[in-house]
Amino acid sequence: MSKARPPGSVRPFVLHSRPLAPLTTWGVGGVAETLLAPRSRDELIDAVRWAQSEGEGFFTLGGGSNVLIGDGPINVPVLLTAGVSDIELRVEGASAFIDCSAGAKLSNVLGIAIKEGWSGLEFAAGIPGTVGGAITGNAGALTGSAASSVVKVRTLEEDGETVERDSADMGWSYRRCGLIEGSGRVVTGASFKLSVSTGERVRAGVKEAIEARRLQPVGCRTAGCVFKNPQGQSAGMLLDKAGCKGLVQGDARVSSVHANFIENAGGCSARDIVRLAAMCRKMVFDMFGVTLDFEIKTLGVEEEMIYAGL
Repeated sequence: MSKARPPGSVRPFVLHSRPLAPLTTWGVGGVAETLLAPRSRDELIDAVRWAQSEGEGFFTLGGGSNVLIGDGPINVPVLLTAGVSDIELRVEGASAFIDCSAGAKLSNVLGIAIKEGWSGLEFAAGIPGTVGGAITGNAGALTGSAASSVVKVRTLEEDGETVERDSADMGWSYRRCGLIEGSGRVVTGASFKLSVSTGERVRAGVKEAIEARRLQPVGCRTAGCVFKNPQGQSAGMLLDKAGCKGLVQGDARVSSVHANFIENAGGCSARDIVRLAAMCRKMVFDMFGVTLDFEIKTLGVEEEMIYAGL
C-alpha cells in the first residue's frame, strides 16, 4: 500500500472554519472545523489517506443535495468532492462510455449524453448532485437508476488502496449501494455504459423523465425527497393523506406540490427541518402505522430529534 503523503502536500486544500450552508441545496448547515477540498483525483486520494493517517473519520459531501447538515459546529472533517469533476468519453461499436470523477455533476454527464445522442441516462433528468452521490444513494426515478447504467465503480478503500469494481458487485438496492453505505469506502469515479442512439430519441426520453417529475417543486430550496418509499407504497402519498402538505416549522415548509419535499422558505435552520420532518413521520405513523425512513443523509443532527414521538 502506498503511504500517505506528508501533511505539507495536503495543506493547500485543507480549509478551516468553512460554512457548509452554501454547499448544500437546502442552504442550511453549520461551520466545518476542517474542510478537505481536493481539486484532482490525486488530491482526492491524498486527502482521504491523510485523514485516515490522522485517525480521523470524515463525511463525504458532493453536490449538497440529499443531505441535511446540523446547525452547530461540525467537528468531523468534511470531504468535498465537487472540485474533482473530470469527464472522458469513448465509443466501442454500438456502446458509448462516459468515465467520470466522483465530483462530476450528474446534470453535466446527462448533457453530454444528450449532445452525443447516447441513450441510458435519461432517467437522470432533474436529479441534482454529483456522480459520487448518485452512486452512493443509487439515485434514480421511475425510468431507471444509477445501477441500471453504471458498469464500473472506482473506490478508495479504508486501507488506502484504489479499487475498480463491476457494477454487479456493488450491492445495489432501492436508493442505496450496499458496498458503499457505512463502509468507509469513498467513490472516486465511475463509468456509465450507454447505447449509441440519436439526439432526437434521447431528448424525447429526457422529456418523458421530466414530465414524470412535473409534480415535484421547482424554483425553491429543497434537498430532494426526504423519505424513502416504503415497499409497495408512496411516501409522498402517505404524507399527503396524513395532512402534511403546507405544514410549517419556523421557515421550513412542506411543499404544497409534493408532500415528500421540505422547502427552505427563507431563513430556515436545520433544526426547523428536523422538527418538521419528525412531525410529518409521526403523523404518518399515527394514521397508517408506517414508519418512514429518511432518504436524506444527515451530519451533526441529533438522532433522537429525527425519531421524536415514535
